[in-house]
Amino acid sequence: MAEALVALRSISHAGPLKVLPPRNEPGAGNTPLPLWAVRVWEELTPADEEPLEWILLTSVPTTTLAQAWERVEWYKHRWVVEEYHQCLKTGCRLEERQLQRVERIMRLLGLLSPVAMRLLQLRDLSRQEPQAPASQVFEADVLAVVAAQTGQSPTQMTTEAAWKAVAQMGGYLARRSDGPPGWKPLWRGWLRVQTLLEGVRLASHLRL
Repeated sequence: MAEALVALRSISHAGPLKVLPPRNEPGAGNTPLPLWAVRVWEELTPADEEPLEWILLTSVPTTTLAQAWERVEWYKHRWVVEEYHQCLKTGCRLEERQLQRVERIMRLLGLLSPVAMRLLQLRDLSRQEPQAPASQVFEADVLAVVAAQTGQSPTQMTTEAAWKAVAQMGGYLARRSDGPPGWKPLWRGWLRVQTLLEGVRLASHLRL
């Protein structure tokens, strides 16, 4: 999609405007919000596809073509950002923690953000390079636990197989009709892996 975007024909397709705040938003007031609009579209589109066109709104001043394209580049990362937030919300269950104070939420974010980033990274790698050896992506101890739990060989597992196994440890059924695993089973599976890892490390220090 990103490669199909063409350059803006002229700077007239990026300009200022004012937008009224939402009527039902508490504290929003009636003062119009100063924004900048950028329009970008496809010129060369296959006959069986609908041309892509974006109307982007930004609070960052945009007066040159280079600035307009920079705003477009920012927007191209929107889907990754949304998936990251979805992982935090649905997977890590950030909103269910019921914390009332900002500083506590920030501390929790400091703990969960690296986890969400790692899970997003592993998921994307399992889709982009599904046949790559899992040992190139997963930590050795994590892969050993996942392989042992699912009866597979850690040296033979692919990135896709290892990620699917994590999801199955969280309740993903992996039926033919099922789509890709969602964040809930992935998060539950990842927590189970970490719990098993903690047990393995503890057992190594005990004489049973």
